[in-house]
Amino acid sequence: MRHVLIILLSLTFAGCASTPVYNPMQVASQEEVLLNESGFKAIQEGMSLDQVHKIMGQELVVGYALQGPNYKPLTIPNPYRRETVTGTDYLIEYYIEAIHQPDGVINDSELMPLIFKDGKLLGRGWPLANSVRPAKPSA
Repeated sequence: MRHVLIILLSLTFAGCASTPVYNPMQVASQEEVLLNESGFKAIQEGMSLDQVHKIMGQELVVGYALQGPNYKPLTIPNPYRRETVTGTDYLIEYYIEAIHQPDGVINDSELMPLIFKDGKLLGRGWPLANSVRPAKPSA
């Protein structure tokens, strides 16, 4: 019995040591991963662009890679992308809200747009973002 316990513990620790990169997207492949959640709760309409940037941060940690004896954070820009609406005072910043499918691709359903007008947060969400963008011509 004692030998079985030693073998099981050895295998457990060997499995932990053999993975040099921690990827939360792989770990959570069967469930949705929420990101930027505390930032979204803290921001409020009327805040300046700078205030929102201070709350949301400039980078989002999405995993860790072993580099020598230490782990180095793997980051992506925060906001993930931004768009200036031509001919208006609107700026839309797109922040990653959730990872629905850990496939290495971030699509619009995983983003939360924050809409700014004249440097102040007007609101958030796709309905508002779509309403401030010019309509695309139909084919």
